[in-house]
Amino acid sequence: MNKEYMTKSTLKTRGWTDKGMGLFLKTHDKEAKNPVFKSASPMKLYLIQRVEKAEQTKRFQEFQSKNKTKREGSKKAVDTKRQNLLQEIKGWNIQLEQKDLENIKKSAIYSYNQFKQEMAEEFDNYDFTPATIKSDVLFLNRIIVNYLRHNLSNYDDKLEEIFGKVGKAEAYHIINKKIYSKMAEVYPFLKDECDNQLMRKLDETDNQI
Repeated sequence: MNKEYMTKSTLKTRGWTDKGMGLFLKTHDKEAKNPVFKSASPMKLYLIQRVEKAEQTKRFQEFQSKNKTKREGSKKAVDTKRQNLLQEIKGWNIQLEQKDLENIKKSAIYSYNQFKQEMAEEFDNYDFTPATIKSDVLFLNRIIVNYLRHNLSNYDDKLEEIFGKVGKAEAYHIINKKIYSKMAEVYPFLKDECDNQLMRKLDETDNQI
C-alpha cells in the first residue's frame, strides 16, 4: 500500500465517520484494487497529507468533539435501558403449576411423542423411538423438565417480553436461572436435570455473544 495514502477503514480507526469524510474530505483521492478480494469494489484512498491537514482545523476538531459527545450520550442511553431491563427482570416471579407427578409424566410423554410424530410427518426420513413410562429415567426427567418449562410455567411469556430489547442476553441468563431454580424447588427429584440444562443454556448463550 502506498504510504502516502490511507484507506477508509484506517480513517475510521482515527475517529472519522462517513459524515465527517463527506464534510471535510468531500471525496477520495485515488482508487486501488482490493489486495485480498480481487472481485471486490476498488478501495477508496485518501491522501495522508490532506487528512492530517483537515484534522488540524478548528472546525474539524469541534465536529469530532460534538460527535464524541453524541456517541457517549447514545452509549449512556443504551446502558440505562440495559440496566432498567435487568433490574425489572430481577423482580419477576416465575410461575410454575404444581400437579400430580404421574399426570405430569404422562403429559410430558404425550407432548414429546406428539412433537416427534409431527417431525416424522414433516420429514419423511425422520425416525424416533417413542417415549413410554418405562423409558430411561434420565431421559424421562429431561422431557419432564422441558414440559414443565414450556407448558406449566410463564417462561415462554417472559422470553417474549425481552425479545429485541437492549440487554436481552443477560436477561435470558437471569430468566433461565429463575425457571430452573423454581422447577428444582417445586420438584426436587429434577434438580440434577435442571442444573444440567441450565449449564448448557448458559454456555450456548455465551458462545453466541
